[in-house]
Amino acid sequence: MKITSTIPAAILFIFIVLSNINAQSKWYVNTSLQTTGSTFTDGSNHNSFFLYGGLTYQAQKLYLSLSLPVVITQSNTFTQIGNTFLPNNHMGDNGSNNFFNRFGHMNNQNGNTMTNTNIGLGDLYLNSSFQVIDENKILPSFSIDGYIKFPTASSEIGIGTGKFDFQIAVGTKKYINNFSLFAQFGYLFLGEVGGSEVLDPFTFTFGIGYTFANRKHSFLFGYDSYSTIIQGAASPKQLALGYNYLINDGLYVSAIAAAGLNSSTSDYTFSVGLNFEI
Repeated sequence: MKITSTIPAAILFIFIVLSNINAQSKWYVNTSLQTTGSTFTDGSNHNSFFLYGGLTYQAQKLYLSLSLPVVITQSNTFTQIGNTFLPNNHMGDNGSNNFFNRFGHMNNQNGNTMTNTNIGLGDLYLNSSFQVIDENKILPSFSIDGYIKFPTASSEIGIGTGKFDFQIAVGTKKYINNFSLFAQFGYLFLGEVGGSEVLDPFTFTFGIGYTFANRKHSFLFGYDSYSTIIQGAASPKQLALGYNYLINDGLYVSAIAAAGLNSSTSDYTFSVGLNFEI
């Protein structure tokens, strides 16, 4: 999916929705339930569940979002980068040099591949976007975007790397009637995990949104990708489709489905959430 990566599909979706709802400064509480799953090369199926809680600040030029999940997962199943989940496939494409395999081992205190189900906190993410050039009738707006990942994930669940990550990017956005277009190009600095041979990747996100005239319904199609993270492993890529229903000006529901495009990304992610103004 990480999603994300650049501002991942879920964050992009909420950003476009809030921009359409109101340009005034507002705070929102975000809650969502998410499931992520993959079939590994040995034929086994793996699923993880996330209960997110977060806080979003939306102003005319500034967007800030803080999110932290409670995670229910088997040990060493996925590693999260942004909103993208990388399968820790122990029978992966590149044997002992498998980046995802190594990350899974780094987060298991016992150094084994047990698949016991565990519950713990995930990593804390702070996403941001600041608009530096306003949109006009011809040109799109431009922004400086990025995120910081704080390594708060419980070691027992094996979903994090135990290191800080941060990303810096340039985003552009354009509204054409009820359509919204968004693109972002960035660079992700991954915290060094001993023995993982990680390469810091370039990131790219593209999205197309549509909001109906009554503003009650919004849709988004998004694409999220990375350049090579480790030699010999496929670059993570995913597609996402989102839907938003505006109950009133201070309350809306979001649903997002994402599909990985290769073995380096989780097969699917489904999320549904409630967002309300405070």
